[in-house]
Amino acid sequence: MIIDVTCQTDRFNLSVIGPDFFNDCCFGEDFSNWLVSALSSEGIEADILCMEDFGWANVANVEGVSYLICIAGTAAGDPRRPNFGEWHVMLERRRTLLHRILGRNNISAVDPLVVMVKNVLQSAGFTHVDIRPRH
Repeated sequence: MIIDVTCQTDRFNLSVIGPDFFNDCCFGEDFSNWLVSALSSEGIEADILCMEDFGWANVANVEGVSYLICIAGTAAGDPRRPNFGEWHVMLERRRTLLHRILGRNNISAVDPLVVMVKNVLQSAGFTHVDIRPRH
């Protein structure tokens, strides 16, 4: 299961396609750098992994639990605010094969990293911060 923490902002690039992009959806490097730095400031061990075909992938460790953090953004299409849009911070908790088979140790809206990401986004002034479970 994945938790999708969404928000809206114009703080990060959603308008200039980089020369190193795999396709025109690889936005999120600046968001990833900012989020990893913000989480690190809160005492969370976090690092950037790589560009993906949808955005960026990152990792974090909280209280001995490892997470994959994926970042993707979509511009709202307002020519006056080309970088304004919706961002998705998709969080997946690493689980053992047995936990996956038995449906245990799932991530939830009250998971420590989910709460931390939501608080960091809200504290930064991003709007429409919401938590959406994805199955």
